[in-house]
Amino acid sequence: MSEERVRATETSIRALEGLVELDGEAGVTELATHLSIAKSTVYKHLRTLESKGFVVQYGDRYRIGLRTLEFGGYARRYDGVYDTARPEVDRLAEETGELANLMFEEGGRGVYVHTASGEDAVDIDTQTGRHAHLHSTGVGKAILATLPDERIETIVDVHGLPRATPHTITAETELFEEIDAIRSEGVAYDREECVEGMFCIARPLSTPGRRPAAISVTGPVSRVATGGTEERIRTALERAGNVIELNLTA
Repeated sequence: MSEERVRATETSIRALEGLVELDGEAGVTELATHLSIAKSTVYKHLRTLESKGFVVQYGDRYRIGLRTLEFGGYARRYDGVYDTARPEVDRLAEETGELANLMFEEGGRGVYVHTASGEDAVDIDTQTGRHAHLHSTGVGKAILATLPDERIETIVDVHGLPRATPHTITAETELFEEIDAIRSEGVAYDREECVEGMFCIARPLSTPGRRPAAISVTGPVSRVATGGTEERIRTALERAGNVIELNLTA
């Protein structure tokens, strides 16, 4: 079935995406080269986006504008999961000392909607709004475990199973075996599958009628993947997940 698209709108969106891909800011020439679009076209779209607050000009460079936060704020809050889970994710970070995350599924990919850093947290690329493949993160696999198999197959068909590190699952049969284990045990792992040297423990959230979601704690393998620490994090995740789910049904 054909889709009606507005080319000008697509170009404006690509300009925003291009700025993100170029670490949040770029000059007109740099962005035009990156997007393979004429400089005059890029300039007109940037000026239009600037007039609405979506980009801001600093000298001869453009940056993503703070108005984008307004739209993201509405997007993550409409079903109550974010507001309910955020304090528990913050508590997880404080309790474990590591990086704690809340992820939603949208369009077959994971979106980090809240992150909190404990005092020992390692800074990795999980900032709010970042998209990630579900199969290569612990929190993403936890989300997959809440979805019907048919939906998972569709996600794999559309997005594939790209390799992020030598440890990433890239075979569909292996992915489904792991999903079965997550459904049975109630916990998911990322064993250096997204970032080498990092280990993630995640818990699916039961959010009937709401967006698929999961929470996680991430830290260095040497610190997190030890028997005592791993068990403490699993216990903390289970407590946080129970609180979130109870509050969502209250």
